[in-house]
Amino acid sequence: MSELIIKYSQGTPEIFPLGRLRITIGRSARNDLCLPDPFASRVHAEVRREGDFYFLQDLGSANGTFYNGARVEGDVPLTPGSHVRIGETEIEFKDSPSSPQLTATLINDAPTPEQTISFDSSGNRTTSGLLEQIEGARTQPSVEKSAPLPARSAAGSSDLLALISKVGVTLLASATLDETLRQIAELVFDAVPAERCLILMRDEDEETLRVRTAGGRGGRRIEAESVRVSRHIIEETFTRGKSVLTSDAQHDPRFVNSTVTLEGIRSVLAVPLGVGSKIFGIIYADSPQQEVNFTEDHLKVLTTLASVAAIRVENTRLVEQQLEQQRMERELLLAREIQQRFQPTAPPQVAGYELVGISFPCYAIGGDYYDFIPRSEERLVIALGDVSGKGTGAALLMSSLHAAIHAQAAAQQTLIGTISHVNDYLSENIPPNHFVTLFYAELDAQAGALQYINAGHNPPLIVRSSGEVEQLTTGGIPLGINAAADFREGRAQLQPGDALIIYSDGVSETQNPRAEEFGPDRLRDVVKHNLHKTASSLRDCIEAALTKFADGTAAADDITLVIVKRTDGAISVRGNEKQC
Repeated sequence: MSELIIKYSQGTPEIFPLGRLRITIGRSARNDLCLPDPFASRVHAEVRREGDFYFLQDLGSANGTFYNGARVEGDVPLTPGSHVRIGETEIEFKDSPSSPQLTATLINDAPTPEQTISFDSSGNRTTSGLLEQIEGARTQPSVEKSAPLPARSAAGSSDLLALISKVGVTLLASATLDETLRQIAELVFDAVPAERCLILMRDEDEETLRVRTAGGRGGRRIEAESVRVSRHIIEETFTRGKSVLTSDAQHDPRFVNSTVTLEGIRSVLAVPLGVGSKIFGIIYADSPQQEVNFTEDHLKVLTTLASVAAIRVENTRLVEQQLEQQRMERELLLAREIQQRFQPTAPPQVAGYELVGISFPCYAIGGDYYDFIPRSEERLVIALGDVSGKGTGAALLMSSLHAAIHAQAAAQQTLIGTISHVNDYLSENIPPNHFVTLFYAELDAQAGALQYINAGHNPPLIVRSSGEVEQLTTGGIPLGINAAADFREGRAQLQPGDALIIYSDGVSETQNPRAEEFGPDRLRDVVKHNLHKTASSLRDCIEAALTKFADGTAAADDITLVIVKRTDGAISVRGNEKQC
């Protein structure tokens, strides 16, 4: 994986892996890479991957981004060993080979019985890990007894060691959890004269037990859904960590009117499946035959088998959880990458205007959408939408919104026609409890004229050089609620020096430790105080104000900003964010 080596003016270098499509860099903690450099802008630059190549782009920083000594203008391709300077921070781009992915062969990392044998300082062999678990299980006193323990013979000890060896060898090969449990069930039939074996495992989400494998002697198939295990057995083995043994369940007072007696079962064995004090399952064996009488020796054999198998089961469970987590992380990374591709690579260059857009998702992926869509040389569509909800579901709806808007914008319809068609599409295709707020505008750059529809979105602000503030509210209800909704078109005018601020509710609803909201009034004041600055500096001043106001309170929603500033005839000052 390619990476950036961050070399600060003081301190040791750090390595930042380039695992995402787009990496924002700057002084704000909202960036993917936060630089504690006083000369870095709050949102300073971006590294973007396109295919196998990486590109560097300055995001309108106050002090500039330098690549191999030259100031960055537009996109600059990064080459291995090249150097980027942001403020006093030096960043080296390193192109490294991809790291190997974790595979299921990690299951073989489980310790084998031979690997758990060690020697103390006197040369005597000691047991640890696996054998220690076996020894503890063999000597544990918490067993419900139905008959006195007979004296063990040398042949019995030999059989027990043979069983341990067979279990270790059988479970040594890589296998999934279900395969491992089936192998354990087969070993149970080799160890005790049972006619049926069940293995129950804890459901991690609900903390309940469910049958993971069920089978009969000779490979007889048993449907897990039809199996019932006595509540008394579950309480004793899973809840209390005790083993259960009965050689005549039909006359055992513990099982009066229970599942055991009702199904005609005569002999029962059940032992906890776990490592140490952590119990995550049960091995259960029974037989209806009159001539089969489970004994204390059978119980000890099954307990020993469970102790050996539990190590393997736990290791397999952990590996599968790790693999599943990595799979989900890869899918989440792919979803974030797809979503980032929906965002504009860079705002279009429009004579007489400065345009910037930025989005900081609350989670790994978000539900906010912004876009710049050229309609002609002088006409530009500007859109910002907010999907109800957060996370993956909102991101999926956002992708539908992106596709619908681009399809309708390309049709060169009126604004009302465009929004009506998008509303029809969303009303038919999104769940009834979801909706989308959207501000959609078309700018005539030469005239400064703005036609817009506000579909239930936070009213954008036009902050004028005279100090006046206009809110853009005309439009209609949010999209996706009613296919028959009517929309009205609003109009506004941008004069030189004016700034249009479009934002999602993650901006106005940012909270501080006292649960107060930032609100549109504070946003208006920040813009009025810094209206003389560039659009990118305005963006950074708003972000700085949000960070200061939040005072460490975590963001509860996506934060998205689009700023359009008309500059012809006016002067924008590239200022330092410290003066915001």
